[in-house]
Amino acid sequence: MTQAVHTPERQAQRTPTHIDDHRRKEGNFLWKGILIGAVVGGLAALIDKNTRKNVQERSVKLKDQTTSLYRTVREEPAVIMNTVKHTMETTSKALNELSREVKEVVGKIEEVKENSLETYSSVREVGGELKDVSSKLKEAGREITDVDYKENDHK
Repeated sequence: MTQAVHTPERQAQRTPTHIDDHRRKEGNFLWKGILIGAVVGGLAALIDKNTRKNVQERSVKLKDQTTSLYRTVREEPAVIMNTVKHTMETTSKALNELSREVKEVVGKIEEVKENSLETYSSVREVGGELKDVSSKLKEAGREITDVDYKENDHK
């Protein structure tokens, strides 16, 4: 028996299956539904006089802005190039600054984590030492009590 090798070329040569056809049809239905819904919604919205007026004003404004941009690009491409270049430089500087700040924050977090572990270790050490001191105090207290009893017994 031979096994099929799935190379990109083999994948490209693959014939569509029934499932592929079904998915494509579903996709077509979805887009048709979205388009029909948008048209019906748009028409329904235009029934209102204020909405029609607002759409008309925005359309004129958009047309003017597009015409102005087209003229600028056609007549003064250097202006657009400089604007794009400036925007890219500003964005690059901002991203570099952000990257530097993130590195600083990560460094501080690591420092806090390290200090926290050292502090926890120190606290445990002190706790152990306090237990030792407490034990010694109890023992000293017993010895003093024993000495008091012995002195009282001899009297």
